[in-house]
Amino acid sequence: MQKNDLEQFIQDNRDAFDDARPSLKLWAAIEKDLEGEEAPAANIHPLRSRRPWYQIAASVVILLSVGAFGGAYLTKQSNQPTAQDLIEQVAPEFGEMEVYYNQRIEENYARLTTYTQDPEIDADLAQVDQAMQELRQELENAPPGREEQIVQQLIDSYRLKLEILERILEQIEANNNNITTPDNNSNETSI
Repeated sequence: MQKNDLEQFIQDNRDAFDDARPSLKLWAAIEKDLEGEEAPAANIHPLRSRRPWYQIAASVVILLSVGAFGGAYLTKQSNQPTAQDLIEQVAPEFGEMEVYYNQRIEENYARLTTYTQDPEIDADLAQVDQAMQELRQELENAPPGREEQIVQQLIDSYRLKLEILERILEQIEANNNNITTPDNNSNETSI
């Protein structure tokens, strides 16, 4: 059946579809159920829109407590001195020493790069830098009285780094001097 056939069938048999009506008993039962539902509705209390005062007070106390603890935590975090602050307190001359050592290290490293680019040397210097970074982090969490020892270790690390570079340069320059020594009668160099 197509749509037009279905519509034609419904039109032809409309009377057969419309003759079914519910009985009076059924309508009476529906009306009785509808009337019965209205009576319990009168006993239903609306939801309270107001909360008891103690619930509101408890909420306010909780919010204030969380805010106070959060503020105290953030204040404590911001008042904690940094490693640089601790270094300046323990050894005020450290800043000048650091500038001096860094300048000497840079000069010697620049001289070294004119001779060689050895990745092992760079790795050794990187290890010293890593140890110095760890000392700075340790300084932030150090117990009172230990700060001076850590600052001294930082200074020793700078000295060590400079000493490594100086020793390597001495060896390279000594080897270069041995290589370039002239023979007795000629301008040749021995290798």
